Amino acid sequence: MDSCYDEQGTPSVCMPKFENAAFNRSVAVSNVCGVPPEDYCMQTGSTRSCRHCDASDLDANHNATYLNDFHSDEEPSWWQSQSMFYGVQYPNSVNLTLHLGKAYEITYVRLKFYTSRPESFAIYKRTNETAPWQPYQYYSASCQKTYKRDPKGFIRPGDEERTALCTDEFSDISPLTGGNVAFSTLEGRPSAYNFDQSPVLQEWVTATDLLISLNRLNTFGDEFFKDGKVLRSYFYAISDFSVGGSKVGWGVCVSTTLLGLIANTAPRSTGTGRGLVPPQNRLIIVLVKCNCSGRADECVFDAELYRSTGSGGRCIGCRDDTAGPHCERCRENFYRTSPKLPCHNCSCNTMGSASLQCNEDGVCPCKPTVTGAKCDVCTPGFHSLGPGGCRLCECDERGSVGVCSAGDGGCGCKFNVEGHACDSNPHGCQTCFCFGHSLACSSSNQHVAFNITSSFLEDTDGWLGEFSGHHEASLIWKEGEVYLLPYSDEDVGYYKAPAKFLGNQLLSYGQHLTLSFTAESHELLPKIVTVVLEGSGLSVSGDMYADSETSHTPRNIFTLRLTLSSLAPLTDTSQLSGVTLMSATPTESFTNIPLTPPAPWVEVCACPLGFMGQFCELCAPGFTRDSPNDGPYSPCVPCDCNQHGMCHPETGVCDCTDFTTGPSCERCQDGYYGNALTGSPGDCLPCPCPDRTTCAQVPETGELVCTNCPVGQRGTRCELCEDGFYGDPLGWRGEARPCVRCDCNENTDPNAVGVCDPMTGRCLKCLGNTSGEQCEKCQSGYYGNALDRSLKPSQKCFPCVCNPAGTLGAINDCDPRTGRCLCLRHVTGRDCGRCEFGYYNLQPGLGCDSCNCNPVGSSSSMCHSITGQCTCRTGIEGKMCDVCQTGFFGFSSRGCRACNCDPMGSVSMQCHVNGTCPCRQGFIGYKCDKCELNHYQNPLTYQCEECPVCYSLVREQVKQLKSQMHSLERLLSNYDCRSFRVYVRPNNVRQHHRLENHMHRDQGEDYLPNALEDFLAIQEAREAFIHQFTQLETSAQALQLQLHILASITNCSLLEEERSPSSEDANRTPRAPDECRALGDAFAAITETKARLQKMTSGLNSLVIPFIIPKGPTAWNAFVNESEALAKSHKEMAAHIEQLAQEALKASNKTYSVLLDLLEDNTTERHLQVLTGRWVTMRAG
Repeated sequence: MDSCYDEQGTPSVCMPKFENAAFNRSVAVSNVCGVPPEDYCMQTGSTRSCRHCDASDLDANHNATYLNDFHSDEEPSWWQSQSMFYGVQYPNSVNLTLHLGKAYEITYVRLKFYTSRPESFAIYKRTNETAPWQPYQYYSASCQKTYKRDPKGFIRPGDEERTALCTDEFSDISPLTGGNVAFSTLEGRPSAYNFDQSPVLQEWVTATDLLISLNRLNTFGDEFFKDGKVLRSYFYAISDFSVGGSKVGWGVCVSTTLLGLIANTAPRSTGTGRGLVPPQNRLIIVLVKCNCSGRADECVFDAELYRSTGSGGRCIGCRDDTAGPHCERCRENFYRTSPKLPCHNCSCNTMGSASLQCNEDGVCPCKPTVTGAKCDVCTPGFHSLGPGGCRLCECDERGSVGVCSAGDGGCGCKFNVEGHACDSNPHGCQTCFCFGHSLACSSSNQHVAFNITSSFLEDTDGWLGEFSGHHEASLIWKEGEVYLLPYSDEDVGYYKAPAKFLGNQLLSYGQHLTLSFTAESHELLPKIVTVVLEGSGLSVSGDMYADSETSHTPRNIFTLRLTLSSLAPLTDTSQLSGVTLMSATPTESFTNIPLTPPAPWVEVCACPLGFMGQFCELCAPGFTRDSPNDGPYSPCVPCDCNQHGMCHPETGVCDCTDFTTGPSCERCQDGYYGNALTGSPGDCLPCPCPDRTTCAQVPETGELVCTNCPVGQRGTRCELCEDGFYGDPLGWRGEARPCVRCDCNENTDPNAVGVCDPMTGRCLKCLGNTSGEQCEKCQSGYYGNALDRSLKPSQKCFPCVCNPAGTLGAINDCDPRTGRCLCLRHVTGRDCGRCEFGYYNLQPGLGCDSCNCNPVGSSSSMCHSITGQCTCRTGIEGKMCDVCQTGFFGFSSRGCRACNCDPMGSVSMQCHVNGTCPCRQGFIGYKCDKCELNHYQNPLTYQCEECPVCYSLVREQVKQLKSQMHSLERLLSNYDCRSFRVYVRPNNVRQHHRLENHMHRDQGEDYLPNALEDFLAIQEAREAFIHQFTQLETSAQALQLQLHILASITNCSLLEEERSPSSEDANRTPRAPDECRALGDAFAAITETKARLQKMTSGLNSLVIPFIIPKGPTAWNAFVNESEALAKSHKEMAAHIEQLAQEALKASNKTYSVLLDLLEDNTTERHLQVLTGRWVTMRAG
C-alpha cells in the first residue's frame, strides 16, 4: 500500500517537512562592521551611547553568523554593517546572499532588524546559481522614485502573478529597534487558493538562493550636518533572518501541525525515476485535533503563530489557571511543580515581595530585609514589615539582650534597664551631658526648682486645640477646666501647649510632667494619655497612664536632651484640668524666697579649650563650629581667618580686614592683589587697573595682569581694545577714548576677527560687496541699501548689470541706490539694453538710430530693434513702409489697396497710381475685365475678339456719345474741383487755402469743388480716427488691469472713496501713502483718458457727412454755395477733433509721468510706447 495511506486505506497528508531553511546556514554579506575596527552609536536611550565593533574580537564583532543563529530576545545577537560614516548609504547598497543548497518552496521570508527598518530594500530570488536574480518584493517609503513601482499596486485575476510588488507599510523609521518585516510569497496572488493547479505560482515560490539588497537607510535628516557621532548612528543591523519553507519534492508522509482544514494531494511515485508527481483529482482533507495540553476544549487558527512557530492552533478558555497558545504554562502570579498538576496562586506578600511571580516551587522573591516562602517575615535584626520592607532594630547593645521583636521592634532589656530600645537606666548617677564636649560636671548650686503650671482658673492660659491635618481650634473654657470638642468620633484632638512650655526646656530633663483631668465619673476619665514632644526636626511620643507619676520613652539620652533643647508645641489628648512641668531657674530669680528647693539635676560643665557656657554649648572667642550652624553638638575648632580678623562662633565666617575676603580671609578683595595667606596687614595691595577692577599676579614673573577689564578692553593693564571694539583707553594717540563696539552696519562676519581698526574703528572686512568706513555703502560697481539691517550682507548689494553696448562710461558704473545705468542717446532700460521707442540699431558708443517710419505707411513709429524694419500697413512695404507692394496702389494711412487686375485681360498685375490696370488688346475697364465695344470673349481662348461687321453701326453710335461726353469733360476741366486743401506744416498748425478758378463770380459762375473727393477724404479721416481711438481705449484698459494687479499686491485702493480709512480697514496693514496715492492718481488719469476717447469715438460714429450731387447745370451755383458751407462745417469738425485729440495727448502724458516713477515694468512701458506711437500716427493721418 502507498506509504501515504494507513492500514485501513485512509489517506494521510504527505508533504515535505516545513522548516526554517536559513537556520545556521552561511550568509554572504557585502559589508560588515569592524573592518577596520570602528565605533557606532545607538539611536535608542535618553542619550546616544556609543560602542565599539571589531570583527576580529569575539566579544565585539557583529559578523554574518549572527543573522540566523539561536538567541533569545533578552540577549540578542545581530549582524551589523558599517555606518554612514564609512559611506554606507544610497546609492551604495549592502547585499546579503543566502545559498539554500537545494530548491525550496518558500512560504515566507522574515527579517527582524536590531535598528530601525531601512527606508528602501528589496528581496530577490533565483532557481539556480546561473539564473538571473528575480525580484521577489520591494519595501520602500519611496516606491515610485526608487523602484518605479506603485506603492498601492496589486495583482488582479488574469495578471502576471510572478510580479514583484512594492509597499511603503514597513519603511517608517519607527520603531527604532526590533522592527519586523515578514514577506509571504503567496499573499496577494489570486491563484493562491488553487496553488496545486497553478504551475506559475509553484515556480514563483521555488528558490535555491535569496538576496536581500539593503538600498537606503532611514534617517531623521540630521546627517545633513555631517556630524561624526550622527553618521555613526546610522547603519544596517539584522538580529534574525529566517526563511520558512520546505524542500521541493513530495517528501514523506508527516503529521501536519496546521490546525483546521488543510487541503493537499497525496503524492505517488510514477516509477519512472523522475521523482514524485501529484496525482490528479484527489483531495485529502485532514482535521487536526487541538493541542491544548488537556486543559481546553476549543482552539482557533492563528496565522501569525503559525508563521513564527509552524503550529497555528491557539487554545481558548484554558482551565486550571493555565495560559499560553497550548495552555502549556501557568497564568501570571501562579505556579505548579509538574506540568501534569494544576496551577496554584503564588500568594506572595505584596509588601515584602520584590515581585508577585514565584518560582516553580512557589517561593516568592523577597525584598532585602524580608524572608519566608511568601516574603511575609522580617529577617533577624529587623521588624515591622511595611511597603518599604522591614525596619532595622534600634536596640541599645549596652542595655539589650538578643534581637528585637519582629512584630513591633521591642527590645529585651538587661537588669535595671528600661525603655523601648533598652537605653534608659532609672538608677544611679546621671552621666554628664555637656553636649558631649566634656566628661567633667557637677550639680549646679545656682539653680532652684521651679514649676511651670497652667491651672485654667481665669482662662485657657494660651492653650489651643488641634485636630488631624494641623487644623487649630479654640478650647472651651470652664473655671479650672478646658474642653476640646472633636468634629467627629473618629477625629483625634490634641491640646497644644502655650509658649511657656516651649523653647529650650533642658532644665526640665528628667523631671515630672503632670497632667490632671476631671470628669463627672471615674469611668469617663482617660486611661491613657499620649504626649508628643517635637523639636529640632525630631518627634518623640509616649503614653502616660493613670496614677503614674510620669512616663517618657526617649530614644537615648542625647536624643531626648536634644529634643528638649528646642521644644516645639507639647500636645496631649482628652479633657484637661491642670498641667505642671518641673523645671529650674537661676537662684537670682528667687532671692526673696529662701525655702525654695534646689535643683540638683541641673549640671555645670567644666568646658575644655574652645568651649564655653554652662553646658559647653557655645564656642569660645577665636573658635567656631567644625561644621557651620551644626548646633551645640558640633565640636568647636580654632578660627581660620589667616590673621586678618575674627570669625563667627556658629557659622565660622570671618569678619575680614586688611582688604581681604572669603570665609577664611584667604584671598584679597576684588581690586586688590597679593597673598592673603601670609597673615600680615600689608598682604593685599590695590590693582593698577581701570576702575579698580580685579587683577592677578603671575607667580613665575610677578607681573600683574588685569583679569576683569571693562567691556571691550583687554591687555595686562586693559590698555587695548578687544577684537570687535576700537578706541584708545590710555590715550596713547591723543585724548583717551573708551573702547566702543565696531559699527559696521552688520555687514561683517560676527565670528570673524579684526573686523575693524582697533584705533580708528574703520571697518576692514566688509562683506556683501559693501565698503566705506562703516561698510555703509555698496562697492563701486554694485548698488543697493547697505544700511538695511533687516537683511543679510549677501542680500544688500548687487552687481551693476549694464549693457556694454548702450552704457555711457564704464559697464559697472550704475546708480549706487537704484542700479540704473547711465545710457547713450536714445537708449533706455535699467541696464541700457534697448533702444527708445522709435529707435533701433544699438551700437556701442553711438546709441540708436531713428526708425524714420513713414507716418502714413506704418502702423507704429516703432521698428525692429536690429533691422529697423517698420511695421507696415496692409499692402505697404519698404524698410520705412513708404511704397506700395507690387500689385497694390493708393498709398494712404489705411494702407495700399489691391489692384485686382484681371489676369486674362491685363498686360501686368501692377496697376497705375489711380488703380487702373494696363489692358491687353480688346480689353477695357479699370481691371481689364471687360471687352471693348464690338468685341466679345471667346470661351475657348478667353480673349476678347472683334465682333462681326454687323455691329459697326452700333459702334458708330457709341462714338458719337463719347464725343459728347468728352465735350462735357472739357467743360468741367475749366473748374478747379478742390476748393480747399488741408495739410500739416512742421509746427502742426493746420492751414486752409483756397485755389481760385479761372472763372470769376462776376461772370455769373461759382467756384466748383470736387465734392466727391472731399467727401471721400473726410470719410476716410473719420474712419481712421475711430480706429485709432478704439486702439487707445484698448491700451487704456490694459493699463487699468496692470494698476489693479499692482494695487492688489501693495494692498492699496484705486478709488478715492475707498482710500479713506474705514472700520473694516482698521486692522489692515497700512501701505506707504505715497505708493497708494501714485497708483490712485495714475488710475484716475487713465480712467479720464478712456472716457474722453469713448466720447470722441461716439461723436465720430454719430457724425453724418452729407454729399449731394447737383442734378443739372443750372444747380451748380447752389451746389458751390452748399459746398462752401459744408467745407466750413468740415473745417470746424476737424478743429473739434483736433482739440479732443490734444486733450487725449495731455491725459496720456500725465498718465505716463505718474507711472514713470511708479513702474519699471516692461509691460507698462510697452503700453505707453504704443499709446505715444498711435497718437503720432493719428496726428500724421
